[in-house]
Amino acid sequence: MHTIPDPILRSSRLKLRRLCPLDYAPLYALANDTAVTQYLHEGAPPSLDDVQGRVARAAAQWEHRGYGMMAVEDDSGFVGRMGIFHPAGTPEPLLVYALCQSAWGKGYATEALPLILEWMHAAHGIEQLSGHIDPRNTASARIALKLGATRQGTVERAGAMLDLWLFRPTVQPFL
Repeated sequence: MHTIPDPILRSSRLKLRRLCPLDYAPLYALANDTAVTQYLHEGAPPSLDDVQGRVARAAAQWEHRGYGMMAVEDDSGFVGRMGIFHPAGTPEPLLVYALCQSAWGKGYATEALPLILEWMHAAHGIEQLSGHIDPRNTASARIALKLGATRQGTVERAGAMLDLWLFRPTVQPFL
């Protein structure tokens, strides 16, 4: 069990918070948008029951590790999911995100990802996080470069070869 309080991370335009049952419908829509998921390699589009199971597993990860997936909100409400995915039996956590098409091109990823990196460093002492980016996903590669991430080679996941990026916090922790 973790003892670190659940964060609510904020920037001037965004709020990041733990996923909850209120997120089932927007997560379902996000996970079933083929434009959003084309580079995620997460398997077949999930049913609503699958989404509920994912949120339950995310909650268990929060309880076990003290970090996990978060909802991203702007003034209009839910605009995506972002956070740390750390499956049991894997050595390191992964930084992952998916934003609704309505949030694309607004700089939300470059605004929100540093919040997570800084919080993970301050709250958990984690110096770097890995990200797996499909080499065809040039938008995510540009975001990684903007955030100072470095490409470290490739990894295989779900039958796809993905670029391995290492992300580090770039400013002083806020906690």
